[in-house]
Amino acid sequence: MIKKVKVSDLRPKMYIHDLNCGWMDHPFLRNKFRLESERDIEKIIAYGIQDVYIDTSLGLDEKNAPIAEEISQAIDGSLQDIGAGAGINRSSQILVPLEKELIKAKQVYKEANAIVRSTLQDCRMGKQVELEKLEPIVLSVTQSIFRNPDAMFSLLRIKQADNYTFQHSVAVSTLLISFCRSLEIDLAFIKQAGIGGLLHDIGKMQVPNQILNKPGKLSESEFNIMKTHVNKGCVLLKDINGLSPTAFSIAAEHHERYDGSGYPKGLKADEIGYYGQMASIVDVYDALTSNRVYHNGSEPTEVLKKLLEWGEYHFNIQLVHHFIRTIGIYPVGTLVNLESGSLAIVVEQHHEDLLHPTVRTIFNSRSRSYTPPKDLDLSKPGNVDRIMSFEKPSRWRIDMARHTRFSAASLA
Repeated sequence: MIKKVKVSDLRPKMYIHDLNCGWMDHPFLRNKFRLESERDIEKIIAYGIQDVYIDTSLGLDEKNAPIAEEISQAIDGSLQDIGAGAGINRSSQILVPLEKELIKAKQVYKEANAIVRSTLQDCRMGKQVELEKLEPIVLSVTQSIFRNPDAMFSLLRIKQADNYTFQHSVAVSTLLISFCRSLEIDLAFIKQAGIGGLLHDIGKMQVPNQILNKPGKLSESEFNIMKTHVNKGCVLLKDINGLSPTAFSIAAEHHERYDGSGYPKGLKADEIGYYGQMASIVDVYDALTSNRVYHNGSEPTEVLKKLLEWGEYHFNIQLVHHFIRTIGIYPVGTLVNLESGSLAIVVEQHHEDLLHPTVRTIFNSRSRSYTPPKDLDLSKPGNVDRIMSFEKPSRWRIDMARHTRFSAASLA
């Protein structure tokens, strides 16, 4: 049985099933292991981990701990409540149909990746960042988000391993822009947040390539070197003429955590700037939904559930709720299982009704066979189908590239 246990209740001979902190936030070589001594427990506590999941079939039990299924059901309920009470009616603000905006968004996304790649590589060579090269890209992304945010969202998970750092920077910028927009932040600050997103990992250009691009889990010493990228980035950013405090705070604080367990300064709660709080959520979301050489990205809805769970300690929970409303319970491109037994891809959201997007049915889960694609607007009166859960394409051996408009190759 899998149970959730507070770290204060851990004992040697318990078996850790999941450290529950995200793959990038700890230096442990494995996520599953037996606790052999108090030192193992102290190490977990030292890295700011608050709760873990244990497997009682492989180690000692904690009698009063809740089981994982109960936790998951409670989080599912919270997610549904957030979707049902979205309160953000932006449909009237959608200026361009999704299919039309996708054409422009694809070009914007390619240009943004190219410019960010060039900018960060120049930085590695010792050249100073020129904001004049980044500002037009931020403007283009912002305009696309304002025309129809789902177009850019649908492209963000398409990443190539050798370009991850650059593409992650574009994704964080894009998500921050949309996050700011949904919070009705002034346009001038939206653009500054976009710049901050593009440059938030600039310090990684001073991390050795063998660590930055290591095709495997970092050792503890390597992990500590990787953590220096924040301070290194701050040094680089201080030399950029015209960089706003907003952009700087995003780079300086995106690894801080609400409970003080983050780095480099261990800031707590409102010691972290508002944009830094937003960036910490966005950075984790994109990292966990992205495929890496040694890490398969999780499905967006699964990551949103983890953000809700971690929000108890690590994030501003109200901002987590708003971020979920920004991108949707089932973001565009998510595979979902319908009550009818059909598997479908979310192709368009209705932001006033996040639980009932437009989907494209492609597969019958009962016969395990493909079906002719058919679009279905789940929000229309009289519709009898509904989403039961999100699905992992690998479970059904579905090649999502066959059914989505773009692939990694088309965006290279």
